[in-house]
Amino acid sequence: MKGYKTTDTRLVNLFKDAREKWRQRALSKQKKLRAMDIKVRDLALTREKWKEKAKQLEASLQEKELEIEELKKKIANREINQQ
Repeated sequence: MKGYKTTDTRLVNLFKDAREKWRQRALSKQKKLRAMDIKVRDLALTREKWKEKAKQLEASLQEKELEIEELKKKIANREINQQ
């Protein structure tokens, strides 16, 4: 190979080793990326589940608060009528 002082066989081995190391790093990064994608997907699903539950509980709380207000009004009306 022109431009290099090292023998061709040595260069071939060096390039081959470098490519193999690069390939291993790339595969490792792909596995990590896939694992992160799965984790993000799972967390997103869980987040949506808890978000929906929180909305339901918030609606239930508002209903209960309205009930309490209505009961307070009934009690106040009864007290007024008794006097």
